[in-house]
Amino acid sequence: MEEDLLALPTRRRLYDVVRRTPGIGAREVQREAGTGWGETVYHLERLTDANLLHRERSGHQDHYFVAEVPLADRGLLRLTRSPSARRLLVTLLEAPKSTVPDLTGRTGLSAGRVSVHLGRLAQLGVLRTGRNDRFRTFEIADRERILRLLVSYREGLADDWVERLLETWSDLLRT
Repeated sequence: MEEDLLALPTRRRLYDVVRRTPGIGAREVQREAGTGWGETVYHLERLTDANLLHRERSGHQDHYFVAEVPLADRGLLRLTRSPSARRLLVTLLEAPKSTVPDLTGRTGLSAGRVSVHLGRLAQLGVLRTGRNDRFRTFEIADRERILRLLVSYREGLADDWVERLLETWSDLLRT
């Protein structure tokens, strides 16, 4: 049945876009695949009904994942669709035990934006917090898991921040 569903070129193209970029929204799928809106929605619905794709609602947007993406990774992948969140995540991997002022200086993001993304990462259980004099510190709780996730989904997340991090950590990831 899966082969029949993916035999249509348009449906296969949409599926491949979601596979490359997990957590992608429907409008982004449409743009990447070069399809019309109605066509995109129709085929995403068929793929979701057949359990080839999973749709998750976050706020006002639906996010799509191929069925093989583990549930535990979906929240983080959804968050990494934001370039600001990706930049913060990479910075936390490079500079553990950072404070909000450290993170604003390293990322160029406002303190408010950093705090919002830190809150979201904390909700996902990704952060460990501590204290440094009068500031709270933040670090990634399971660095290896996050690095492996970034490597696994590199194509869909690739930007200068992720690429630089993965080049730096390439020796560690080979072991």
